[in-house]
Amino acid sequence: MHYRKTLEYRVFAVVNFLFMALVICGVLLPFLHLLAVSLSNAAANASGRIHFLPSGINVEAYRFIFQHPDILHGFWNAFVQTTVGTLVSLFMMTICAYPLSKPIRGRKVFIWLIMVTMFFNGGLIPTYMLVKGIGLLDTLGAIVLPFCIVPYYLMIMINFFQSFPDHIEEAALIDGLNPISILFRIVLPLSKTILAAMSMFLIVMYWNNWFNSLIYLNSPGKYPIMLIVRNILDGANMVDKPLQGAARMNLSSASLKSAAIMATTLPIFCLIPYVQKHFSKGVLLGAVKG
Repeated sequence: MHYRKTLEYRVFAVVNFLFMALVICGVLLPFLHLLAVSLSNAAANASGRIHFLPSGINVEAYRFIFQHPDILHGFWNAFVQTTVGTLVSLFMMTICAYPLSKPIRGRKVFIWLIMVTMFFNGGLIPTYMLVKGIGLLDTLGAIVLPFCIVPYYLMIMINFFQSFPDHIEEAALIDGLNPISILFRIVLPLSKTILAAMSMFLIVMYWNNWFNSLIYLNSPGKYPIMLIVRNILDGANMVDKPLQGAARMNLSSASLKSAAIMATTLPIFCLIPYVQKHFSKGVLLGAVKG
């Protein structure tokens, strides 16, 4: 679309550019600072002169992080939690959203009940007692099953399926397919956009989810990487042990903490470019129909 470049349009373009530049700086500068600290040696960090450029290139902090057995095990636990959680959530939300996108009896009641849970929930203690009562405590199920359906994401998927062309499903129905076959053989292969967008949201949610692991997991061997990094930042666990070796490698605790944060965010950074193109289309398609 071509806009006539009036004075108001030019002013809006300049303000919009400055605002976006401010947002980008607000997002990138903290990461640049962490990257600079993680690549600097102990003396440079102790001097306090590291801002956004490292003092030389020192990758010993990353080598130390990736050689530590607890952190490597934490990466594996986080990978399992994220993979299982994302697949279970996608399956559960799909089989809930698709029927609710059709004019079935009681649809408005179910939609209303879902919206209620967006504002009110059982709370931490009742949820903990429920998880403990059904025997999920200290298991992967405690991290995945109680939280596999996110009401906001479910509403987005319902809106998306509502916008799916009816004539395609009617043609499949005439050809003899039942509703379950239509969903898995016709609708889902044509819904890759919303599935990719939801997958990205769920991956980020499960990857960063250290709080549920702190509450529902008792065995340190099952901790994901984010909980281990949280313990490092809090100085609650395994800090002294790494620093005993790190001191010999001219590393500071600031370098180790920064390297741990950068290492845990790197997988998400690598994943975003592959699904970023689906974000706007996947989330906004069907939003008008409500």
